[in-house]
Amino acid sequence: MKHSIIVGFGLAGFHYAQQLKKDNKEFLIIDKPENSASRNAAGICNPTVLKRYTLAWKGSEFLNYAMPNYKRFESEFKTTVFHPLPIHRHFFSAGEQNSWVVASQEEGLNPFLESTFHTKSSEGIRRNFGYGSVKNVGRLDISSMLEAFLTTLDFNQKLEERFDYAALEIYKEKVVYKGVEAKNVVFCEGFGLKNNPWFNYLPLIGSKGEYLKIKAPKLSQKQIIKGGVFISPIGQDLFWVGATFNPNNKVNEISAEGLKWIRSKLETLIDAPYEVIHHKACIRPTVSDRRPLLGQHPEHNNLYVFNGLGTRGVLMAPLLSCWLHDFIHLKKELPQAVAINRFEAYFCIPNKSYV
Repeated sequence: MKHSIIVGFGLAGFHYAQQLKKDNKEFLIIDKPENSASRNAAGICNPTVLKRYTLAWKGSEFLNYAMPNYKRFESEFKTTVFHPLPIHRHFFSAGEQNSWVVASQEEGLNPFLESTFHTKSSEGIRRNFGYGSVKNVGRLDISSMLEAFLTTLDFNQKLEERFDYAALEIYKEKVVYKGVEAKNVVFCEGFGLKNNPWFNYLPLIGSKGEYLKIKAPKLSQKQIIKGGVFISPIGQDLFWVGATFNPNNKVNEISAEGLKWIRSKLETLIDAPYEVIHHKACIRPTVSDRRPLLGQHPEHNNLYVFNGLGTRGVLMAPLLSCWLHDFIHLKKELPQAVAINRFEAYFCIPNKSYV
């Protein structure tokens, strides 16, 4: 018997599988990669909110757990997936400069925000009002990490198909999926959770994000640029640029409006020539209260959910997976901010529309 069936293999599914692997627990990953939000993300690991110059919720705690986690992965798999890079937050007014200097002195932010700002930009970047530098951050190559992990699994540990909810048999002490027995199922489906018959009551609202991959040989690969959009280097003169944020559109289709918006923001930041290599869209798994979704189904004690990572999955997923693991195996309580029982009323009145 498997210990867990993991449905979905983005950041959530990967990190939970890592927790089980550390415990030598058998698992089966079921996933059919189809426009995964994790695989389309920039992979920026940043505990700060650069729009308001604040620290993200539990930002330092998440970062302090995530960084050693990614280093261990690199050591074990003899590969490089995390690239330490500063984020240059470009200013568009003197007021932004002043706000940066003030924020850089605040406890919690001062390990990340350099106290002085720069007036000279790299080649290809418009000067405007200069930039402040965020240190101790970087970019994770999510796709390379996921693929490296998958290559170590045998055919008994992974199944490439769309999960068939009707094929899951739920018993008191186990679940069975197409002949495979397991103690539990952990659903890590991203926005696909909306089709899950057991957890679709949760207020996963989702938000569409469009982004570009561009080629710009004159831009430096040594920093991430943040202005109206992120410009993140991904090697070979290529950059990830984005993204839009549309909570009202749930269709994985690119739009002329999205392209126009991204290019407008991009061209306020750079004055270097660039070529659009591709334009893509995906739905981020965002939640109404902007906190992740972890926990056990109200009626079936062997069904669990790990979802709602939003835009900070690289930062949060390692520690969240630890919390979920300890909740399932050590019966430790989940922090109330992420526990799905905070939405118990939504389950009790399933026909009421909350999102």
